[in-house]
Amino acid sequence: MNAINKTISVIEPVNEAIERTKTILFRPFNLEKWFIIGFCAWLAGLLEGSGGGGYGGGGGDHDGGQIPAQVVEFCKIHIVFIIFAAIAAVTIIAAVMLVLLWLSSRGKFMFLDCLAKNKGHIIEPWKTFKKQANGLLGFRALLIAAAMICMMPLGILTVWLFSLLKSGDANVIIAAAMFFVVMLAIFTAVSFFGTVQALTFDFIVPIMYRQRTGVFAAWGKFLPMLWQNFWKIMLYLLFKVVILLCLGAIVVAMIFIGCCFCCISAVLFIPYIGTVILLPLSSFYRLYTLCYLRQFGSEYDVFAAAV
Repeated sequence: MNAINKTISVIEPVNEAIERTKTILFRPFNLEKWFIIGFCAWLAGLLEGSGGGGYGGGGGDHDGGQIPAQVVEFCKIHIVFIIFAAIAAVTIIAAVMLVLLWLSSRGKFMFLDCLAKNKGHIIEPWKTFKKQANGLLGFRALLIAAAMICMMPLGILTVWLFSLLKSGDANVIIAAAMFFVVMLAIFTAVSFFGTVQALTFDFIVPIMYRQRTGVFAAWGKFLPMLWQNFWKIMLYLLFKVVILLCLGAIVVAMIFIGCCFCCISAVLFIPYIGTVILLPLSSFYRLYTLCYLRQFGSEYDVFAAAV
């Protein structure tokens, strides 16, 4: 089935995703199955939606831009200890992030398998898709490393421009123009890496699942389809943003209503429990991507593979 000669809709998969969500979670309702699928969804969502670090409050102290002499002296005396402590802290943080990334990669396939087969299970998909999940882990780690390598120079350049503007040693117009260029570069980089991640989760993971292939082989199969249907897939990504905003509005409404009843909405912020409560939303969101992808042919239909 050639996707070029077939109408690819971003609207039709909505109804199909809704019906599949109803079938999986409510026909019939099974609390045990709900909690098992919710656990897989929780694993899949680790490290996602946590939000970036907030901007520092910045006190009103006139000496806020200067480092106290006592701190400088302490650092000079204990420089070796500080270096080792910093290395240890970075190592621990990197190890924790890697473990979470590993669990999340496993969860991606577990959650997809539960939805594709309409079945709540953990052990079977954990074992079956070990190879694919490890490949996804490696690709995500490479993507994060590439993003950091790309963003670090831009971040350093931004700090340098701020220092020039603060000191008054630079021409304001030139510095402002450079700052605009750097911000544009940052926006481009964030958009690029964010798009690659979205395509990986929405298309590459299902292809890996459906065809039992590795991550780079899946990209090799997907890229020709991407070039041939570039604007269709861009429209899909934009429509997904609309869906995400609608789902976000539903969550905000639930939080608001819950706050009117003794703040029961606080349970939504409890890890795993919140995911279980919001499982219909996360299931619909994932099912929409799978229903959209299956329009490109049977080789991309994860539901056919689960039959």
